[in-house]
Amino acid sequence: MKTRFIKLKKYAAFSFVEVMLSVTILSIGIVGVMPLFISNLRVSMDSRDQIIADMLAQEGTELVQSLRDNNLVNGAVGGIFDGATFPGSSSSNCRISYDTDKIICDGTYQLNLDANKFYTHKADTGAVATKFKRKISVAYSPNSDNTSATKAEIISMTIWGNVFPDIGSCNAGNKCAYTKLILTKWN
Repeated sequence: MKTRFIKLKKYAAFSFVEVMLSVTILSIGIVGVMPLFISNLRVSMDSRDQIIADMLAQEGTELVQSLRDNNLVNGAVGGIFDGATFPGSSSSNCRISYDTDKIICDGTYQLNLDANKFYTHKADTGAVATKFKRKISVAYSPNSDNTSATKAEIISMTIWGNVFPDIGSCNAGNKCAYTKLILTKWN
């Protein structure tokens, strides 16, 4: 009797050890790259905060400039640095928002997002506190009062950290941005 051999087809496959080895190598590669993704995300968020702070600082000086221009156009009794809208003397503890018609010097700096997604100092119902704080400094010259001043130096400083640094230390590393504007008397 003749014995027949049946040829079995060979299937190409990976052994369990090969699969486990490749999964281990792949895991080590992914774990090695994860810190890069995390640091990249942190840098992106810091950059976003810096841009927002720059824009909020710029908005602060523009609001003060608009206030001065409106005083001129409306013929304010006290002149362009009228005491009803500007502080009576030089001050570094002020604030201004799009929804106020004067500079308020009360030491409140917290910025909130209102229902329309605008930044404001008001904490109305529906307003959400943000990490940003903005303060306005007004320095009149040649005297420190608004009635005899011929110019005013306006500094708008925005932070997203804990404390306002002095202007020389205001930078992205200290989570601070500022803009400076010199307003002069036109009339």
